[in-house]
Amino acid sequence: MSETSPPTRRARKEVEGATAPDPVDTDAEEGRLATAQLEMAAFGDHVIPYVPPAPKPPPSLAPWGLLLAIVALASSFFWGWLLPLSAVAAVVAVMSLRRAHDSRRVAVWALTLSLVSGVFSAGWLIWGFSQLPA
Repeated sequence: MSETSPPTRRARKEVEGATAPDPVDTDAEEGRLATAQLEMAAFGDHVIPYVPPAPKPPPSLAPWGLLLAIVALASSFFWGWLLPLSAVAAVVAVMSLRRAHDSRRVAVWALTLSLVSGVFSAGWLIWGFSQLPA
């Protein structure tokens, strides 16, 4: 099965026996620019097929992990009760490290800060419980 390309305007005019008004540009009609190159571009093997755009990646978790880690670190200087916040920040940072499109640098910072805040919070809790009367 062979596909033949559709005839151009010039070929149709030659078949009908029409003569071109301008000897320089055989495709020109009155008040119309030559479009032979556009016709060739529209009907050829070089037409690029439509490819749908790539889907957008899901939102990044790394900034959220870093924000949670900073809040957990700031609170761990004063209270030890927000130890679960540093655990949540560490989990979000690890999830961000496992995603290909997330920033590894931000995720590593989030993980590091969340671990440091966990150590500070645990230190506060250990010290606080040791001060309770026995």
